Amino acid sequence: MRKRCLGALLLSLLLIGGRLLSEEMILSWKGSDKVSRPRLYLTAEDVERIKKTRAAFLKESAAKFNHHVGLEGNGMDRMVVAALFAENPAAQKSLVVETISTLKMAVSGIEATLKWGHGPHKAARRFGEAVGLADVALSLKILTPEDRKTILGLIARIGYLTNDPNYWEVGSKKAGYLPNMTSSAYGYRATIAALIPSHPMARKWMDTAMKEIRRELDEWMDSAGGMVECPHYSMVIFDQWLGACLAAHNSGLVEDGFLYDEQLRKAILWFANISTPRDPRNMDFGRLPTFGHTYAHERTCAFGIMAHLWKDKDPKFASQMQWMHLQQGSFMSPGILSYYPALKGYRPYLVDPDLKPKKPEWKSTCYPETGVLLRNTVGDRETSLYMIAGRNHSHYFNDSGSIVIWGKGRELCHDDDYQKRRNKDSRAAHSMIDKPATYNEERVMALKEFKSTSDFDYTSGVRRGWKRQVGFVKDKDPMAPNYFMVTDTVDKKSAPTIWRLFLLAKEIVSHKGGVTVIGKDDVDMDVFFLRPGKVAPKIKLDKEHISVAIHEAGSLSAILYPRLKTEKPPKVTSIADGKGAKVVTSAGTDYVFLD
Repeated sequence: MRKRCLGALLLSLLLIGGRLLSEEMILSWKGSDKVSRPRLYLTAEDVERIKKTRAAFLKESAAKFNHHVGLEGNGMDRMVVAALFAENPAAQKSLVVETISTLKMAVSGIEATLKWGHGPHKAARRFGEAVGLADVALSLKILTPEDRKTILGLIARIGYLTNDPNYWEVGSKKAGYLPNMTSSAYGYRATIAALIPSHPMARKWMDTAMKEIRRELDEWMDSAGGMVECPHYSMVIFDQWLGACLAAHNSGLVEDGFLYDEQLRKAILWFANISTPRDPRNMDFGRLPTFGHTYAHERTCAFGIMAHLWKDKDPKFASQMQWMHLQQGSFMSPGILSYYPALKGYRPYLVDPDLKPKKPEWKSTCYPETGVLLRNTVGDRETSLYMIAGRNHSHYFNDSGSIVIWGKGRELCHDDDYQKRRNKDSRAAHSMIDKPATYNEERVMALKEFKSTSDFDYTSGVRRGWKRQVGFVKDKDPMAPNYFMVTDTVDKKSAPTIWRLFLLAKEIVSHKGGVTVIGKDDVDMDVFFLRPGKVAPKIKLDKEHISVAIHEAGSLSAILYPRLKTEKPPKVTSIADGKGAKVVTSAGTDYVFLD
């Protein structure tokens, strides 16, 4: 009889998948009323400081509150400012109602995720709204004991659900190929623990979450900071890290929330270094580059938030982040066309408009498992080339080895964005060598060499039977000659194949030895092919790219020379049997060799 009772007790603790029954969850506990609030992304001290330093902004924002709108659009931002900062009674009542409703929707969404095996993104919006609203609601004097109990119980329930091993666990099959999903799941766990730090399970939840975030910080970027996914999805990861680390920092549950970790600095510097100059097609704002599954015209607020959070820790770094924030138009979302639950509703108060910007002096950089950036300067008239490469290739297309080029601050050679695919066959849609030579198991180009000096950069990479070399003749003066030499070599197994260069052009005009790209802005680019022997260029012209048929093993070399439309083209002569070029401009004569 005793054995049967014990068996019944064990069964009563379990659901299918190992989840605790509701009656076994601790949904009410001592000490929950002793926690100072707000505490998640802003503390009570932060609120008082912001009231003093940004009074005009708060007044203007609070005036836009409309309780009929709810959370749509910027509704949550306006509700938070009206309820928390302006202490508007109508806003506070609306916020409490929205908090309970949104928490219930978050619980329902996460339960559905457990049932159907969906990723954490399915509940991202509601989760972000729920925790952000709850932190404010629990700080309000108008909150009734009944509503407080309901809110705390729903938060705890989310904590149990998101910490269920069947929710999203490192080591499981579904978590193995979607890094941003994993960072989201563990970000949720850290955030819930920080929101209810007095809960008996909070410290365990926090320790589990931060252990995983520590692993991600250490393993999910290469030695220079290049991240594991393409820029869009890497920003999904970074935003989760930032929110979780800030919440952990404020929670009192851990000694180190990693908010000022050097890995966070390295990651944001990767985003900053690869970001574009100001782009006429993006309202004259800089943006994240459209590598892989990254959307066109995508910007981020992460630079501004890092500037604010690090301004006392490292003022120089913070001023550089502030400069990047302004370059991207003081954008107030981590990205576009995705839900970003971390920091939702609080980002306007995590940037500092009074922080002084300082233009950085970033250099050419090799990201060993992500790509290589060659640049002459930073700013509106920079010339740069980025080549995708390395094993950090989640959420990319079959594009490893492809290049993009900016000449004198204008985009000339561009890549696919997430929505506008050029070709179903990905290898036919990028500035690279086509099939079959480039196939390998990892579908990546391995970077082999990188060297940067004051006037010349060099990099090379190999993707099975294809080797790509790039030389960059550069000058600190952005208006001086700054140009590239690209040499692609294919072996016997790799030919025949096709070489392609995708261009942002009004027109592509043939000339002796190559083509001239008539740019859409005030910069053109001259392309000169140097090896007309065995690899005779047969250039196909159309609206968006040039292609060269490669019939047998060998090398194809080209000079890519950006110039203002008002400048004369250079005079380029092939020398050393196409292994080098003599380049004559108004500034003088260069001899460039690449073999």
